[in-house]
Amino acid sequence: MPPRRPSVRWELLERHLEEAEFLWTQWEHALWSPEHTLSSVAEGDEGRLRAHLDALVLGGRAVATRLLLPALASEEPSRVASATWALLSAEDHDWREPVLRHLEEGPEETQPGILRALELLDRADLHASLLKRLSTLAPALQAGLLRVARIRHLDASAALEQLDWEADPAPHAEALRALPFLPRTQTGDARLSRALRHAHPSVSTAALETGLLLGSREAWERARGSNARAALLTLAVAGEAKDLAALTARMKDPTADGEVLWALGFSGRLAAADALLPLARDEAQGALALASFAAITGLPLAPPFLVDAPSDEAPAPEDLHEALPSPEVPPAKVDAQAVETWWAQRRGGFTAEQRYLRGAPLTVQALSRALETEPMRRRPSLAWEIALRGGGSRVVEPRQWTQVQRAQAQSLDAQRRPEWLTRAGSRPQGR
Repeated sequence: MPPRRPSVRWELLERHLEEAEFLWTQWEHALWSPEHTLSSVAEGDEGRLRAHLDALVLGGRAVATRLLLPALASEEPSRVASATWALLSAEDHDWREPVLRHLEEGPEETQPGILRALELLDRADLHASLLKRLSTLAPALQAGLLRVARIRHLDASAALEQLDWEADPAPHAEALRALPFLPRTQTGDARLSRALRHAHPSVSTAALETGLLLGSREAWERARGSNARAALLTLAVAGEAKDLAALTARMKDPTADGEVLWALGFSGRLAAADALLPLARDEAQGALALASFAAITGLPLAPPFLVDAPSDEAPAPEDLHEALPSPEVPPAKVDAQAVETWWAQRRGGFTAEQRYLRGAPLTVQALSRALETEPMRRRPSLAWEIALRGGGSRVVEPRQWTQVQRAQAQSLDAQRRPEWLTRAGSRPQGR
């Protein structure tokens, strides 16, 4: 008698899919957590997620047909993303057409999950074929695939030449954000200038972000009057003394809503630390002000300076289309008197001209280390400064797999002008 083939343990494989769905959601939140670091994410949720995804891939065609293809119709984005990742990572069959057919013809609520998986897949052939069909798709899908190209650092110039991307705000905004990855001669300076004055906020914000990365003088001037997160951060990390003074004056503006406090924490400047200190006594914003103060000065965010006050509120869902996360720190009560005493003893060791990170002079090596050790919530802003200094050519994607982020960060140590990455008071000139 021929040997009996082992039966498929479907309950175990279904468990792999359920766990992948759960861990995908956990991992997405961990990427912007105010408490996790890159190592804790890599060794925690991400490692477990990848193990379950690999198990689904190893299940082969039987698992793909019975579990993964039906999962594409789920209302849960993380389940759709897990199924898409596993299907498009298969080695025994090409599932590209059914996945892309579902992307184009399936319910709109399933599109974010498929697109998110595409952002994380290392499939140059797949991404090239997607860009070729861009002009045939609806605007929302055009925008989503342009975002995929940007996250993958792909040159989408050929696709954009075939597309009237200014016709709809969604692809318009994403096309603008893709410009740093196009050849410099094709970045569309005139289009960028028009978009800075666009009536739709998603377009004008995207133009501002891209203009800042590309060293646009017009974007820089507009940043000085903007409350956009990227504008505030840019002025804090690379602005002149007058820009820093203007930001500290805006801390009293209620429309800033914590954004200015958050940005000032990345400035590394003594003047910012002095301005943040009095707000440690503010009941509503004391924890945020102290977190930014500590990022500059190195104050330990622990007792006696903080008294833990856990919150029962669940975190709000993150918008994956945001380039930079909103201000958020773990809830706590601040002992302002203890902080003031600590600062009085240490302030003399700081100078007005130097930038600091956790109390030490900010260097390229310190910035590189910070990408490993700083809370995940702060890393996108650190990555923003790196991209800003490099004219958009050195980008660490904070929503990629951790090993991809580490590979992207390795280029920092090989810069020919490393001091440029941390210099204050000079507008980046772009590429």
